[in-house]
Amino acid sequence: MNHIFLIFGYGAPKNISKDDNYNIYLKTVFNKIYSLTVKHKINRPIIILNGGHTDCYKPYRRTEAGEMLKFFKNLIEKPALKQIIKNWIWLCEKKSISTLENLLYSQEIFSKKKKKMKANLYIFCEQTRKRKVEILSKKIFSKKYNLKVIPIDFDTSANRYLDAKFIKRKEEQDIKHALWALKSSANLKKHHQFFQKKLKIFRKTKQSRHVKTIEDWWKFKLKELEK
Repeated sequence: MNHIFLIFGYGAPKNISKDDNYNIYLKTVFNKIYSLTVKHKINRPIIILNGGHTDCYKPYRRTEAGEMLKFFKNLIEKPALKQIIKNWIWLCEKKSISTLENLLYSQEIFSKKKKKMKANLYIFCEQTRKRKVEILSKKIFSKKYNLKVIPIDFDTSANRYLDAKFIKRKEEQDIKHALWALKSSANLKKHHQFFQKKLKIFRKTKQSRHVKTIEDWWKFKLKELEK
């Protein structure tokens, strides 16, 4: 049986090796994957790094998946880890700019790799996105996958400490929008455009104001989505 691990990205930081949130997130994920490979005697885990061109630093060429791969390559250079991960299979999904697209493009990779047999599928995401990931993954992946969403509470930016009711409201509307997007290719295109607009705004905003921009953008969009 295959064991597949999806790791969702959250932005492309200026220097991922010095980014506190990514360090907590990816090191925690690495250890959890290691523990699962030992517990279940997994010899060749398939690890898919998810995230496209969300770089907010010119010339906007970097991807979340590419940056995470850099981080893991540096991490596994440690002599103690080289032997442990020698059979791990690393793949990158570099097209997605939303949670929904993370899942859809991962499914596309499965199809290309012809992973049609039953598999255990583990999905790592940020803590507040857990419900969204669970709902969407059950819609997208067939029953041949044994799904398990593993949330990591790594975010220590101001975003994590916004009003709990606001976070819940934002996530619920994001779920509704994603489910609507799954109904047709035209809707999926609009979903992509929705997140492209968000990215465009962030690229025009000073890095020091990104947290406030995220909050303001979602407050504006919630009024629009809840009409």
